[in-house]
Amino acid sequence: MKYAIRIGLCLAVAVLVISTVSAEEDAFVAILKSQLEANGFQPAAALYRKPDEKLAPIGRVIFRSKGLSLNGEISCKTCHLKDFGSDDGIPLGAAIGGKGEGPARLMSGARLLPRNTLPLWGRGGKGFDTFFWDGRVDFSDNKKFSQFGAHPPSDDALVTAAHLPVVQIREMLDEDAFVEKHKHESVADAQEVYSAIAANLARVEVSASHELAAVLGKPVDRLEYTDYARSIAAFIRSEFRIQPTKLERFVAGNENLTEDELRGGILFFGKGHCATCHSGPYFSDFKFHVVVFPQLGFGATGFGVDYGRFNATFDARDLYKFRTPPLYNVEGTAPYGHSGSAATIEEAIVAHFDPLRLVKVTDMDNFDRYEFYKRLTLSSEVATTTTYLSDAEVKQVVQFLKTLSF
Repeated sequence: MKYAIRIGLCLAVAVLVISTVSAEEDAFVAILKSQLEANGFQPAAALYRKPDEKLAPIGRVIFRSKGLSLNGEISCKTCHLKDFGSDDGIPLGAAIGGKGEGPARLMSGARLLPRNTLPLWGRGGKGFDTFFWDGRVDFSDNKKFSQFGAHPPSDDALVTAAHLPVVQIREMLDEDAFVEKHKHESVADAQEVYSAIAANLARVEVSASHELAAVLGKPVDRLEYTDYARSIAAFIRSEFRIQPTKLERFVAGNENLTEDELRGGILFFGKGHCATCHSGPYFSDFKFHVVVFPQLGFGATGFGVDYGRFNATFDARDLYKFRTPPLYNVEGTAPYGHSGSAATIEEAIVAHFDPLRLVKVTDMDNFDRYEFYKRLTLSSEVATTTTYLSDAEVKQVVQFLKTLSF
C-alpha cells in the first residue's frame, strides 16, 4: 500500500510537470505567432510579384550570358550561384579576370570587389524595392533614388538595379580604351556603354535577342540595354522567388517547431530585439544601420575603409551604414556582413552586441584601430537596442533562422 501511494504521487508529479511544460510550450507558440503577425510576416505567395512570363525564359539566357560583360568574360550567374545560396560563397566578390566559380574563382586571380555578393532571394518581390548594401537603388516610399537622378531607366527598381553591375569597372567591365573614354559620372557617357553592351548581346545571343525583339515588338537593331534588363528582372523574380518555409507551415498550423527553434523565435522577437531591424515580410526594415562587422579587403571607399550608404547619399549621417539584410535562406548564404567578415550566422549575430569578440585589436595598425573606433562610436543605435545573448541563446536564434530556409 505504501509503495502504491508513492507510485501514485510520482505519477501525479510527472503529469503535473508534463502539463506545465506543455502549457509553457503552448504559450510560446501563441506568443511567437502573435509576434510574427505583428511584425508583418506574410506567406510566400503574398510576396510574389508575377513577372512577364514571356520575358523570364529569355532572361534566363541573358542572366547566364558573358555577352553582358562588354570585355570582362563574366555573367550574372558567375557570382550568383544556387549552389552557394544565390551568391558566391566567398567574403568578397571575385569578378573579372578569374575562372571557375566561388572559392575556385577567388584562387584563380579574379579581381576582388569591395563588398560581399548579395543573394537574390525575393529580389523584386512585392515591397522589395531597395537594392545593394548601400541602397544606391531605392524606390521605397514612393521615391526613386538612384545614380540616374531624376530619370531612372525604368519605374521598376529591379530593372534599374540590373543596369548597375554591367557598367561597374572591375565587376563586369575591364578598363580598356573604350571604357576609359567614357569613364565619367554622367548618364550620357553611361548610355554609350549601355548601347555597346546591347549590341554585344545582340551579336552573342542571337536567338534570345530575336525572341526578345519579337516579344517587345521592335527590330533587333533597336533593342536597348533596358530591354535586356527587363528580361533579367523577369527571370530573377521567377527563379529566386520566396518559397514556403517551415516557419510558414508553423504559422499555418501545419508543422511544429522544435524547442530550440521555438525558443530562438521568442529570443528573436523578445530579448534579442532582432526584429527591431529584421522585421517585415522579408525580415528586413530595408533601412540602414551601423553594425560593427570587421572590415575585410580594400573597401568601397578604399584603403580598407567602407563608408557604406554615405557613398551613395554623401550625407554624413549615413557614414558606415548598410542596409538590413533580408533573412530568407540565410542558412545558405555565408559568409555575412558587407565585406563577408562573419563566417557563420553565430558570428553575424555576435557582431551586433559584442563586436570586440570578432577582432584582435592588438593586431590592428593605428589606422585600422581608428576606423574601428569610429564605427563603434557610430553604432550606438544598435548597441543600445540589442542585448547580450549567451552562446546557447545565440544557437537557439540560429535554429529559428534556419526555419526561413526553403
